[in-house]
Amino acid sequence: MDKVHRYTGKILVVDDEEVNVDFFQLMLGKLGFDVDVAYNGEEALGRLKESRPDIILLDLVMPKINGFELTEILKENDETRDIPIIILTAIDDIKEKVDMLELGIEDYITKPFNFIEVLARIRNILRSKDLREDVMRKERKLGEVKILEYKLANFIDDMSGYIEEITAFCRKKQTDRVEEALRRMSRSVENLESDFKAYMAKIGRIDKKEYPASPLEAADE
Repeated sequence: MDKVHRYTGKILVVDDEEVNVDFFQLMLGKLGFDVDVAYNGEEALGRLKESRPDIILLDLVMPKINGFELTEILKENDETRDIPIIILTAIDDIKEKVDMLELGIEDYITKPFNFIEVLARIRNILRSKDLREDVMRKERKLGEVKILEYKLANFIDDMSGYIEEITAFCRKKQTDRVEEALRRMSRSVENLESDFKAYMAKIGRIDKKEYPASPLEAADE
């Protein structure tokens, strides 16, 4: 007997027909999805205030707030705009499909639907969503690396300047000026160390080794 694949993800099913809601809740739940339900658009908005689903399966013809109106509301809200929506409807109208796609839905399936087809659409959307989020995470990390590189370049320039100052002060035997330059050098090292630790904390890779002493501490030893 073939092993049933287990899926993850939260799906909100919005449909005023109880038989459809029960069907999706049973079938998707068996596959491992966390399924939440609403029987009209107004109820769906209440569910969305409680938790954010990965996908919404949305019927178009419903009482109170219909699927088209609910989609407009969700796509105009920054907090819900990016939630993928699959429209399920018995109305097979090209203009309606175009209107819904222009609103920003991810897919449109005409009833009566084949569950295997619905599952395939869900899988494709979740896969695209995961890839998109992975790209965004990598872009954020790349941005953080570039900032750290910029700070490191400035740090190297500062160190070069301090070394030139200290060399000149030593030749003139200006001890107090040397100590002041060492203090400024120490602050630059501490600032860079703090930035580096903050970056490593973000990516979950804190190095537990002791950091070397600052130049001022080293000079006092």
